[in-house]
Amino acid sequence: MSAQPLISLPGLPLRAVATLQRRPQGILPLQALECHFEVAGIAMAHVARYRQLFAAQGSHVPLTYFYLLAQRAQIALMLDARFPHAIPGLIHTRNDMRLHDIPQAGTGLAMHVSVMPSQVVGDVPRMVFSVNITACGRHVASCISEYQVRRKRCGKRAPTYEAEKLPESFSTIDWVIEQSHIRRYAMASGDCNPIHLSALLARPFGYRRAIAHGMYSVGRAVASIERQTGKQVVAITADFRRPVHLPAHLIFGFESAATAPGNYGLLLADRQQLALSGVFELAS
Repeated sequence: MSAQPLISLPGLPLRAVATLQRRPQGILPLQALECHFEVAGIAMAHVARYRQLFAAQGSHVPLTYFYLLAQRAQIALMLDARFPHAIPGLIHTRNDMRLHDIPQAGTGLAMHVSVMPSQVVGDVPRMVFSVNITACGRHVASCISEYQVRRKRCGKRAPTYEAEKLPESFSTIDWVIEQSHIRRYAMASGDCNPIHLSALLARPFGYRRAIAHGMYSVGRAVASIERQTGKQVVAITADFRRPVHLPAHLIFGFESAATAPGNYGLLLADRQQLALSGVFELAS
């Protein structure tokens, strides 16, 4: 299968909205959908712009920057007529990223993306996208993303909450995420999904207000860990547990891990509920 140029960012939101006319057939076909893409290279000026979003230190390409490429490959596959679900109806529930090698600036990148059905929980279809990025035959980065189809609500039930907390061993930092942070991230990442930018457009999808991008929180987590440890994050997992409605006050915490994986979490300060949790690895 020959490689195609990776789709450009402009126009993606409109093309995604057009998939609302799809009539889902329940689950994906048993055989994987896959495609190959190519990118001319990483633009370091864009990397610098991305780093400024999080006041990141150093000059390296952050691990989460590769998600911007991986996400475009995922969306390209979602736009394939064989993909049965509407893009706006998908919920990003988990992400797993790892850096394998460092590409040279300007080196062309090859990307292979595939999607397979995952275990169905109840009547909610789930799917896993796998993206592998290579440069000159060397494995550069990998990204595995899990999505589920939004469940239709039958009536309204009062939510019940059980308070959660971060472990006492965590180093913690207070975060504030404003709508302005998310607008800047949307412009830099190309992810202009209206649920992140407009309270009015977020409500039909079940959100009280606009919500932060899950990968904005992960990118900020990586920058915070690297700033405090002085080491590069080379692997991270993210379980997106609850949406972060804007504006938001949160508490980010993590445990230092010199050689072994360390844990981290993001707590909604007002509700004492975890919005995000996972593990990370630092460069040796």
